[in-house]
Formats: sequence, C-alpha cells, structure tokens
Amino acid sequence: MNRLLVLILLFVSLQVSAKSLPPILDHLPVCTPTVIDGIYVENTLKNSSNDKLIETSFRLIQKKAKQKRVDAVIITNLIEANKIIITADLIDFCDEDDRLSSVKTAYNQLSRKPISFKKPAPATKVSTAATTNRIAAKPKTTTAPQVTLAQSQISPAITILSEKELSSLAREASFPSTNVTLSSAYGVSIDDSTQRLIELLGPASALFTLKDQSQAWLYGRELWFIIDNNKIQQISYKDRSLLNYNGKNLISYNERFDNNWLIDDKAGYRDEVLQVRNKLDYLKQTSTEEYIVSNHKNLLTLEFDEFSSITSDEPELLLTGFTFKSRKYSRDNDEILFSELNTQKLTEVLLPTENNQPSTLDALVNRFVPNVIQFSNNGVWSLLSKNVQVKHYNNVIQKVKLSESINYPIESDEQFMAYLKSINIPATREAMLAHFSDQASAWYEIINVESDDFVLKAEFTSEDDDAMLISLEVEYL
Repeated sequence: MNRLLVLILLFVSLQVSAKSLPPILDHLPVCTPTVIDGIYVENTLKNSSNDKLIETSFRLIQKKAKQKRVDAVIITNLIEANKIIITADLIDFCDEDDRLSSVKTAYNQLSRKPISFKKPAPATKVSTAATTNRIAAKPKTTTAPQVTLAQSQISPAITILSEKELSSLAREASFPSTNVTLSSAYGVSIDDSTQRLIELLGPASALFTLKDQSQAWLYGRELWFIIDNNKIQQISYKDRSLLNYNGKNLISYNERFDNNWLIDDKAGYRDEVLQVRNKLDYLKQTSTEEYIVSNHKNLLTLEFDEFSSITSDEPELLLTGFTFKSRKYSRDNDEILFSELNTQKLTEVLLPTENNQPSTLDALVNRFVPNVIQFSNNGVWSLLSKNVQVKHYNNVIQKVKLSESINYPIESDEQFMAYLKSINIPATREAMLAHFSDQASAWYEIINVESDDFVLKAEFTSEDDDAMLISLEVEYL
C-alpha cells in the first residue's frame, strides 16, 4: 500500500512539475515585460527529426527558465542546420499584469516558422514642408525645462515631443526592408538626414546626447543610429553598447527592429560563423570575432560572439551585430552626457513628506541635457542621470524613478550603495521602513507609502531587513 502511495505521489509531482514550467508565449505581453536574461540552446540528437529536436530544445529552455524563476519565455530566433540553435528572452510580466496582446511573437510553442508582420496601410502622404514643421514643432503636452546647453556643447538640441506627436509620426513611417548592405541599412544611407530617418522608421524609441557632441537614436532595444550635425554617420546593432539590461527594460519591445536584420539578404542574427562565411564569401577576417567588407566609401563590420552549448563543451561563434559607417568616420567613445542635478532637491523629490508640493524640473536640474525614452510601457521619460528618470508636464514633475545604473559600465552593488548614501536615500529595506515609520506597508520585497499627495513604491533584492534597494518610484497626485 505504501509503495503504491509513493508511486501515485511521484506521478502527480511529475505532472505538476511539467505544468509549472514557464510557458513559451505565442503573443507579446500587453505590458512591456522585464527581460531577466537571454538564453542560447544548441541541440543535436542522432536519428531524430527536426521537430523532435525543436521540442527537446524548447523543453531545455523552459527548464532553464524555471531555474531562473521567470514568468515566461519569448523565442527570438531559431536556426535549422545540422543542428538546432534557439535563442530566447526569459521574462517577467509587469506587476499584476500578465495579459497578452494580439501581436504574435516571431516564433511560438507550436510552429517554428517565423510569423510575418503585415505592414500598416500607407498613411496619407504629407508634404516635405509639413513633415519638417511637425518634427520641429514644440510639444503641446510635454515640455523640456528652460535650461539648455550652449550650442558649443550640443548641436542640434534634441526636441522632446508629446506622445500625440510621436504617435502621429509613427503612423506616417514607411518601414522599408531590414536588409543591411554597403549602401544602406534599414533603407537608411550614410549622410541621410534625421528627417529622412523619421520618415522611414518613425520616431526613435530613445534619444541620447553623447559626450563627443553627437546624438544616438535607438530603435527597439539594439538598433543604433549615430548622428552628427543632423546627418546619419553610423548605424549599428549591438547587444552590449550604451544600455545594459536595466536600461533596455525601460524601452518597449519593437518587433520591427530587434533581431530581424539580414546582411546582404543572406546572413542573419545568430547565424554560425561558417554559415556566414559561406553565404558572404567576400568577407575579410580582421580577428577571430570580426569580419569586414568595404568599398571606397563605406565600411561594414560584422561582429561575432562566443556562445556555450548545453550539449557541447566547445563554444561557437555566432553573428550578433554589425556596424555600418563611412570609412572617414571615427569615434572616440560612446559615453552618454547626462544632466547635472541638485542633490538636495533630488533627495526631497525622492523622499516626499505630507503636503509636499511637486517640484519643477528647473529646480531639480542645474544643467539640462536632453536624453529621453519616447516609447516605454507608460509614456515619455526624461533620463536625467544613469540612475534618475522623470516624467514631467509643463515643467512640473509627475513621476520620478531612482534605479540601478541604466548604462555601461555596470556599477557594482557597492557603487550603487555609495550613491544612495551620497543623496541620503535609505539603502536597505529596514532603513526605508524606519524612515517612513507607520506610513509604510511592506509586502515581501516591496514597500509602499500612500498619502493624499503622493504614492511611493520601493523594491528591494529580497524581504530581508538588510536587503538592498533596487528601485524607488514616486508619483505625485
């Protein structure tokens, strides 16, 4: 009897375990998810069909996702050669929102064929003059503070557009092919204007001001356009560039720009190096992880990264990015130039008290540098520093968020704790509860404070008293 009971319990536990694996999504979430990690699976099974290989590989990914304790999996690429290679994002849903949209993922749990995304019906054409005026127009509902850099420090300035204007420009975009050649990438050529870029691809997901006086426009989470004097000078797709995972998670998914490019209509994202060399037999090798092709005018560099396999001890080189630029164009660094903040005012904004009036951006910022996320899950955000983001309306701060660094180089826990100390923000769960005393309510790693004037949410690494602060967000009512 006891043996039978054990067998029954074992069978039930196996069923529960299988069902508890994080699902592979067929549709993108309504709310832009947090990407916890990326995963690469390579699988070779002798005397097995490709369907069996794919099924086995999907199960490996789900098991890895379960180990990471994430909510779900989004398959981003699938390569069928003499083996199966699959890449995926391991994601967590937004708080209390696990709804799925009608937008299909590129690959789903049943079909390995990529879903083609239909282009929107072409919008009514507008005159060049009208487009120019719309792009240059001052925002109606979201305005920048009246603090600007001298023209010698940044030229031209980034215009912060309203959400209504962004939506209008996005509808007018033509969205050409995703092909990358020595003459163009995504239909954009070197020295094209920013107006031309917006006409083709719509407004950028995010805009950054760089220390070398250039601008970086980001489409999706990886596709970068470097701009000097209103002209495109470099186009690149890089996993590790300006933003780390924390920064990329602030930006909405965009299936048009992430992981869907082809080099000369032949070689694609995460293709093996031997496949790429066979498809593009004119490439020249400059190092183990870099190949180039060029003409008298432009240079196209292909970048490869090593990936370990679950089933093999030998890592493989896979195509992960490209850089397309003029042969004459060279860059020193990719550092973001941020605003200078009033530390005392920042502390007041992040730790409000009863009857505290919302601050103006002018009061918070000593010197304003335009850096903005235009497409996030909840509207337009200005990035004031690598740790501080704000939403503002008519120069009045509506929301402020403090987080770990959004860009490279990645800061250590010690560095972030030191920064929190420098601006007098409680760095641990215990200290935050003590600061707000009986105003605060705690739920595991989350602390909430609600009043008539503001709502505060602080997230920590765990529910332990000494757990470190990860993010702090305040919304003024």
